[in-house]
Amino acid sequence: MIKFKINSMNDNLINALKDLIINTGKIALDIKKTKILIDTKSDGSVVTNADKEISKIIYQNLQALTPKVPIVCEEQPLPTLDDNDFWLVDPIDGTRSYVSGKSTYTINIGLIKNGVPTIGLIYQPETAKLYYTDKSGQLKIEQYSKEIPIVHKPKEEGFNAVVGFYHSNKATKEFLDKYSFDKIDAIGSSIKLCLIAEGSADIYPKFGQTMEWDIAAGHALIKAAGGNILDLNGKEITYSKKSFVNPNFLACSKYWLANF
Repeated sequence: MIKFKINSMNDNLINALKDLIINTGKIALDIKKTKILIDTKSDGSVVTNADKEISKIIYQNLQALTPKVPIVCEEQPLPTLDDNDFWLVDPIDGTRSYVSGKSTYTINIGLIKNGVPTIGLIYQPETAKLYYTDKSGQLKIEQYSKEIPIVHKPKEEGFNAVVGFYHSNKATKEFLDKYSFDKIDAIGSSIKLCLIAEGSADIYPKFGQTMEWDIAAGHALIKAAGGNILDLNGKEITYSKKSFVNPNFLACSKYWLANF
């Protein structure tokens, strides 16, 4: 396998990452058809044999592709980081959706370079839809390996919000009540971040615990489309935090940033 340096992005690295995430999506589908085995982690969250298998494959491939870059993966022992360049991997984001037969789970691979989300790939196996950043840092969307044009028209209508399917609380409701949204959708997994990136949604308020691997890939996609993920003080979310825990945040489209 060819080895790459992350200081010079190129088509070969991006294509290798695309192949990797699509192939692991096939594993998720295969395990779903055969048998999902469920365990409970020490924090009470659910993990499946698909999470573990995909984690292992992505971890091994990233080690081979970029051997000098540390990997932070939800289902692997967390490393001690001594630089600002590292991968963040969520093998299956939306494991509860996966187990319950829903289609909204995703696979996420993100690269943090100099502390900033630089490469992002999010793949939805059930629809074969892939969101990724190309070698120039531009947002791309493909489905069944065919590129889908991204058309960001001037904002002529009202704003749309997206919230988590499983997690809703008083703080979220209070935030949503401040604005008049045309539409509010409840969706599981990092698809919410993809909708912000493509411009279908404008704001995703998250009041509750998330981890860096939950948002890194989506953060890169949103930045590529002109948006950002900000803490409640209006500062961009940072990485390599203690225990990799995020603060509450607002994932914003470029339209939201331009108006609020």
